[in-house]
Amino acid sequence: MTAEAGPTTTRSARATLLPHLAGALVVLFAMTAIYVEAFHAPSPRDVPIAVVAAPANAARIQLALDRSDPGAFRVRRLASDAQARHAVAHADVRAALLRGAHADRGYVARAFGVSETLAATSALQSLAAHARVPLSITDVVPLPARDRFGLSSLFTVVGTLLPSLAFGIGLAFVAARLAWRRRWSAILLYGVLGGLAIALSVDVLVGALTASFAGLALIGCLLALAVASFAHGTVRLVGPPGILIALTVMMILGLPSSGGAVTHELQPGFYAALSQWLPPGAALTAIRNVQYFDWAGTLQPLLTLAGWALLGLWLGLIGDRVRVRTVAGG
Repeated sequence: MTAEAGPTTTRSARATLLPHLAGALVVLFAMTAIYVEAFHAPSPRDVPIAVVAAPANAARIQLALDRSDPGAFRVRRLASDAQARHAVAHADVRAALLRGAHADRGYVARAFGVSETLAATSALQSLAAHARVPLSITDVVPLPARDRFGLSSLFTVVGTLLPSLAFGIGLAFVAARLAWRRRWSAILLYGVLGGLAIALSVDVLVGALTASFAGLALIGCLLALAVASFAHGTVRLVGPPGILIALTVMMILGLPSSGGAVTHELQPGFYAALSQWLPPGAALTAIRNVQYFDWAGTLQPLLTLAGWALLGLWLGLIGDRVRVRTVAGG
């Protein structure tokens, strides 16, 4: 026979249930609000566009763009067709316009993302229509059939985030009594093997991102290290509240600010500013640039990922030191 729960037990259960319910509702509200705010109205902001034209003509193009959509595009004047094509193909600008006497030509790179390419193409078409000349568009970095909508980079990041958070947080509990060297060796091993697993699955098995196995493995390793290290370090430092901190930084802020399918340059200012300083956004940019733009612009995102891995290590070591002092003093 099972004894009925007494009044004290019932009150205790209610006291536990209500904070749990309230916490879940707060997270639900935050995630839906933040994710929808980040993606519901993508609009270009300070997107670089190259123009091959005389200085006065380039200035007029900037004025025309500002009149139609203030602050959306930033014009950069280049001297030749070759420079314009190179700038687009190496991620220096998002589109290029070559002004001609009787027709305009444009360069775009769909590998930047479908949404950003559509925004840039629309701007070039608007300029050509204003000048009353025809426009021909050339896609200098098209997306391959194996990654037709450019989503493979995004889901590579998403697929790395969740298990890395779980590993870092779980290690802080299941291996709490192990020496710090063993725990951090496990995190390092996880990162190295995780990078190889990502490259094997996405490149070799699925065949979605095949331009650079080594590059994909490197970025995957650094992303897995950054997320697992930060999650582990925060939990070691502040205990269970570190779980919420890690989830907030990586999932509630990091993932929507990464830009996802629309790219961070089309997101509201807060998300665009935050994007490249958090691991998801940095990793997404690095993967796209390695795969489609010959490693252009990858140094900063790689340093960002490495910095988060070191930050996690630093937080964890401080947490370990505090625990040792607490035990010694107790």
